[in-house]
Amino acid sequence: MTEKNLFVRGAMLLAIAGVISKILGSIYTIFLQNMIGDQGLGLYQMAYPIYSTLLILSTAGFPIAVSKFVSEHIALGDYRGAKTVFRISSVLLTVSGVICFVILFFCAPWFAGLFGDASSQLAIQAIAPALLVVPVMSAIRGYFQGWQQMEPTAVSQVFEQLVRVGTILIAAALLFPYGAHVAAAGAAFGAVTGGLVSLLILLVYMRKSSIYFRHDVRMKNTVPQPNKWVIMRKLIYYAIPVSLGALVVPLMNNIDVISVVNILKQTGMSQAAATEAFGLLSGRAFKLMLLPTTFATAIGAALMPAISAALAVGNQGEVRSKMDLSMRFTVLISLPAALGLAILAGPIDTMLFKNDQGSQAILIISLATLFSSVQLTTSAILQGINSVYVPVRNLFIGCFLKLLLNYLLVPAWGINGAAFATVSAYFLSALLNLWEVYRTTGVVFSMKALVWRPLFAALVMSVLAYTVNRECFPWAAAHLHSLRFAYAFSVLASISIGTLVYTISLLITGSITSRDLESVPRIGISLAKLFNRIGILR
Repeated sequence: MTEKNLFVRGAMLLAIAGVISKILGSIYTIFLQNMIGDQGLGLYQMAYPIYSTLLILSTAGFPIAVSKFVSEHIALGDYRGAKTVFRISSVLLTVSGVICFVILFFCAPWFAGLFGDASSQLAIQAIAPALLVVPVMSAIRGYFQGWQQMEPTAVSQVFEQLVRVGTILIAAALLFPYGAHVAAAGAAFGAVTGGLVSLLILLVYMRKSSIYFRHDVRMKNTVPQPNKWVIMRKLIYYAIPVSLGALVVPLMNNIDVISVVNILKQTGMSQAAATEAFGLLSGRAFKLMLLPTTFATAIGAALMPAISAALAVGNQGEVRSKMDLSMRFTVLISLPAALGLAILAGPIDTMLFKNDQGSQAILIISLATLFSSVQLTTSAILQGINSVYVPVRNLFIGCFLKLLLNYLLVPAWGINGAAFATVSAYFLSALLNLWEVYRTTGVVFSMKALVWRPLFAALVMSVLAYTVNRECFPWAAAHLHSLRFAYAFSVLASISIGTLVYTISLLITGSITSRDLESVPRIGISLAKLFNRIGILR
């Protein structure tokens, strides 16, 4: 398999797993909101961001750092060094996980008071034990990704989410009679059961793929062994900024957790109403915005070891090729997702959550889909070329803007002001990252390939999707006798037809080339031949 095919295959596996996980996440949010209401969902959403923050601080940088350094050692023929990286990272992650568990569990009352609702304490404590499991799991995933073996990460991620969602729904249903705060705590415990199952699956993969974890005559070292303390220092030096850079999503959400409820209460809103409004913002708008960013996250995870391996052997052409390919794929996926979510905000909100109370926030925050995806991919590029602290700086600049706009806009616009602040923050961070990529590498992305062609195809898709939804809904409402089913029918029809038209438009305009299709594993060459025969592929 060629380098390009390996990169595309890895990105596709992670993207598919990420999409399945995000869809399951969206589905459970719908049922959870229907079972425990927006107030209960708000309590659950207060626990999850602080857990995500500590999880990222304790783990996120290490899997990426592990994949980077493992891929570099492998590219140089140093297989023993690659396994040394894995062993050291496992110890470091176990220690950091224990520390973060202690902080989250025993400081839960303080966090709950900070967030503006003391009822969230139980949920925070219920999710804390996951920090004892997930760090070790992350080390194993990072090692496999360093070998550019994405299947263990993808499979374990899907099963982790399946078990987590199952636990959330069962626990919420059983515990809701005891109060919304108890049900939210039961739902939060799903992170623990999901992590345990994921770790078990990864251990099975380790046993099946033992060749990657042993040193024998088929894997002889060709370079001297580095000192273990040197490896540890490199891991920590690289992992810390990557962890901070990975904080973009939970940091943005935590700013809302800390500020929105408290600001709304200062405007005269009751505790229950403020928590419910936060549930609309975080449980509806923010969740829907995050789904398309899964692709950017997958691209970044596959991009990191690919760029690092190319840099290790001095292949600058391969580095530039991966940068261009990852940016094009990011825009091709996130741009239509942003426009589609904006156009169908109201129908999607009603279809999923019974009413359209969060539709305005969804409409506004939809633009953050594009900007956050670009921010994630450009961060991976910068980290891959060793500019590890630049994305962190740009992230915190965006977060500062987010916090400032929250205090300026939420009193007047409510959660819509917070949504606008999120869009502005992601836009600024993405813009600063793009400038740094150009300044550091000199790479100039083609505006025609990156912007104008995808924008034309996305606008054609948007017009058609809007028309299909407008024409389908009256018919569906008359025949299905259920408002939610009618919206579901019209939304799914709009998405299906819009996706088909968008794909054809990309092929006709040359946004997707024959070479791009051929790089898709197994079916790529056949697809390229078929579309060339039809005459819609340039």
